[in-house]
Amino acid sequence: MDAPGGSPADPSLDRYARLVSRVLGTPIALVSLIEEGRQVFPGACGLPTDVDVARETPLSHSFCQYVVADRAPVVIADARLDERLRSNPAIPELGVIAYAGWPITDHTGTIVGSLCAIDTEPRAWTSYDLEMLEDLAAACSAELAERGLRGRAAVGERAAQDLTHRSRVLLALSEGLSGTTTMSDVAGAVELIAVGQLGCLHAGIWLRGDEEGAGHDAPEVLTFVAPPTVTWESAVRNAVLPYNDTNPMGGAAVHGQAEYFSDKDVQNALYPHLDTVKQVGEARSFQPLISRGAVLGTLALVWESAHPLTEEDRVTIEALASYSAQAVQRAGLLQERLDALVTLQSALLPALPESECLELAARYRPAASRDQVGGDWYDVVVTPSGATSLMVGDVVGHDIAAAAVMGQLRTMLRTIAWTLGDGPAAQVQRLDRAMQDLAVDAMATLVYARVEAEDGSDGRTLHWTNAGHPPPLLVTSDGEVVFLDEGVPDLMVGVQPDTERVDGTARLPRGSTVLLYTDGLVERRGETITDGLDRLADAVRRHHALGVDDFLDALLGDLVGRHLADDVAVLAVRLRV
Repeated sequence: MDAPGGSPADPSLDRYARLVSRVLGTPIALVSLIEEGRQVFPGACGLPTDVDVARETPLSHSFCQYVVADRAPVVIADARLDERLRSNPAIPELGVIAYAGWPITDHTGTIVGSLCAIDTEPRAWTSYDLEMLEDLAAACSAELAERGLRGRAAVGERAAQDLTHRSRVLLALSEGLSGTTTMSDVAGAVELIAVGQLGCLHAGIWLRGDEEGAGHDAPEVLTFVAPPTVTWESAVRNAVLPYNDTNPMGGAAVHGQAEYFSDKDVQNALYPHLDTVKQVGEARSFQPLISRGAVLGTLALVWESAHPLTEEDRVTIEALASYSAQAVQRAGLLQERLDALVTLQSALLPALPESECLELAARYRPAASRDQVGGDWYDVVVTPSGATSLMVGDVVGHDIAAAAVMGQLRTMLRTIAWTLGDGPAAQVQRLDRAMQDLAVDAMATLVYARVEAEDGSDGRTLHWTNAGHPPPLLVTSDGEVVFLDEGVPDLMVGVQPDTERVDGTARLPRGSTVLLYTDGLVERRGETITDGLDRLADAVRRHHALGVDDFLDALLGDLVGRHLADDVAVLAVRLRV
């Protein structure tokens, strides 16, 4: 047990002291270790009560210090006659007269103290006494060495465990963050890793920027990035925080230094003005997210109970913050790239012309995933003859190159449509040949349709050709749905320029609507195209009576929602009643 107010007693080392006392017949025996400013007695036998309780004395009372200093045994028959020891306070205060101390060593071979026999009377130490003391000191040294080696092994094991844990966390970080492309993805991955690997209750990211809708002159704020599934209610309540040191989140970002609080009372003492009634958890850490010298925001970690952070914890958390900052920066760059792609594609899409006999509406929606933008387009051209040409197409690929090719094909086809008055099949065949002659290396599916007046009738005729594209849909004013899929679609453009193409023909009664669309509207992973077309037909029947703009919005809402897996372009043309 530990001596109250003193140094710990060690039962095993006490046994060595008792052995020395019995074998050598001395009233006092000690295992004495020298430390800075004092000597301690983890093993002792025969000490006065007050010293036995304390298990230590100042070095001024130490004979053992000379064993360590001399690196050799110290054997004294009468300390009162020894020039070095005669003034030692241990003589009058503890009754130390005769002393025999043998060096004891630790696991490194360093002399750390002595195993000593003490008599309160003068004594001539025999060779037997000293041989026994030497043997017992060797055994005591062996035990100290074993303890030291076990301690070193334990330290090494803890270090190995810490290293393994850190490696596991870093591996989880690398795997979890490598596939993230949106800020929400990053936030979700960070929370999953922090909860699973660091034992956190919650983890969240607040990003630096202007408050939405506050104008350019508004002060900067930190805004919470919601993961796909939000469970941290406090984060939602504090979704926008000032970018200053009035709060720990802002303070970490502004000063570029982490803030650690072992429990929330420590935090509240520094930030007493904050509303802490609804705080969850106890320990918390706020890490600035810094990448390439720029502060991007703050990472907040919260543990359920008090959680003093070790140095290893801090290193691991800093690694989490560094990885997170890189992922945030990458997601930001991807967002900028996507915004540029969407801006480019939107700029390439045309304004719809006015028509006395037709109502026109179109929509373009980019995919929700990064870089999934580029190839879908629609166009409407009113020709000099009064006919209206309708086009919807999809270039193979989803990147900026596909967007550029889309612009080329749309421009080429609208030029052909405006200049030449023959049928859709002939015009698409010209496009195919032009792609070869002008070295436009791409492939695309498309539907090209032409609405023309009928002689002596108030209806219209639709001529179309299909180059490997989902079929156009015709819905009458009373909700009858027909897919215009006569025969097998022709080959897509960009494959074989001399492909023979055919036209289809259908009559458009007043109030009927033609819908052209790209495959993102109907195709789903794990389904056949028939499933998607059936779903489209059902939605068209439900919403065909709406105005064309509302009709398209309703279809998009039913069929693709907010998170599109692919780009979608849709064009609706309704013959006015």
